[in-house]
Amino acid sequence: MSASPQQTRERLLAQPQRAGSGVPPLRIGISCHASDRGRSGIGQYLINVVRRLPSLAPHHEFVLFAPRQDATLWTGLGPNVRVVGQPDWLEKPHASLPWHLLGLRGALAAEACDVVFLPCGNRRLGAAYGVPAVATVHDLSQLHVSRKYDRLRMWHARYLLPLLMRRLDRVICVSESTRRDVIGPAAVQPERVTVIHNGADLDRFRQRQPALRSRLARRFGLYGDYILYVSRLEHPGKNHVRLLEAFARLSVREGIHHRLVLCGPDWDGSEAVHAAITRLGLGDRVMTTGFVAAADLPDLYQGASLFVFPSLYEGFGIPLVEAMAAGTPVCAADRSSLPEVAGDAAVLFDPFEPAAMEKAMFELLTDPGLRETYTARGLRRADQFDWDRCALAVLREIEHASRRHGSR
Repeated sequence: MSASPQQTRERLLAQPQRAGSGVPPLRIGISCHASDRGRSGIGQYLINVVRRLPSLAPHHEFVLFAPRQDATLWTGLGPNVRVVGQPDWLEKPHASLPWHLLGLRGALAAEACDVVFLPCGNRRLGAAYGVPAVATVHDLSQLHVSRKYDRLRMWHARYLLPLLMRRLDRVICVSESTRRDVIGPAAVQPERVTVIHNGADLDRFRQRQPALRSRLARRFGLYGDYILYVSRLEHPGKNHVRLLEAFARLSVREGIHHRLVLCGPDWDGSEAVHAAITRLGLGDRVMTTGFVAAADLPDLYQGASLFVFPSLYEGFGIPLVEAMAAGTPVCAADRSSLPEVAGDAAVLFDPFEPAAMEKAMFELLTDPGLRETYTARGLRRADQFDWDRCALAVLREIEHASRRHGSR
């Protein structure tokens, strides 16, 4: 039987490795820009990993370069943490990208940092740091989704960022799928690249609260059965339009009375999603919730009959793990990192084929045995993804970079 998240946490915090790794005390600089207050997968990664590092390594000092608007994210981390508040306007891409490219080195020198960690290495990297550098690359979606960003950001993502990745001492990838892109198209030396899977807040999604249905009705106006997709409404990469086409086919099947709930804020291309809802005549069967607070997400997952994840490309896909932890059966696209993360715990489909998507959803909704099988597999699979384990592995990479640099 696998250890619970709490048992894993207690074991990691008790490990003598924290202070006995053979690495002298370090002053570690961390770019805490692009947190998005935890509303994106990258933001969740940044917050969950950075908040755990100081307790995992009390012998090190941590200097967090963070916008002042995020100050509350970094309170209570202990005496070995210094937060360098930066102007909020540095969060804007047109300011943040140049600052990381040219200004970060000076900030690291001013704080006498020994090494730097960049949790958002697929967006914000520097030309030089003056110290060993470790960055996490979550995805190279710009290689797979042609209209991911505007022209300037696509140029930055496709041509400049891979060049900057090759200058890093260590590159952390959140999946083998991302690693293939990093050592392939981005041409980073394989020996510099390590895969460390993301985690999820398993305790929060597994905890059952009474009166679930009444809370869903009161908070969202949700009555009856529904299918859930948690993702910002972004077109074309998140593939909502094909999901809607699949749902239109599914909704006329005998015995299917479910609604489709699209949980996430409008993003680039969201107008195409709303237009498809109208075009397909699904206005009374599809609910768009907009942004949902983290406290309400477990209810939405646990109340769903099915979680569907049709995204064309994901570097990892944290919602997949959240759904499995909540005990909700899952079907997902058979592309990028999703088969890797799902393992044997999801029914996979071709995301370019609405008919295949509809078939997977129909089978999971109508076959009780299949639902039970994938629910049980999902609960077991979710145990593999834990933030404490992730943060400790990141710490080891940072320490490894400092040792490697010192041996040159």
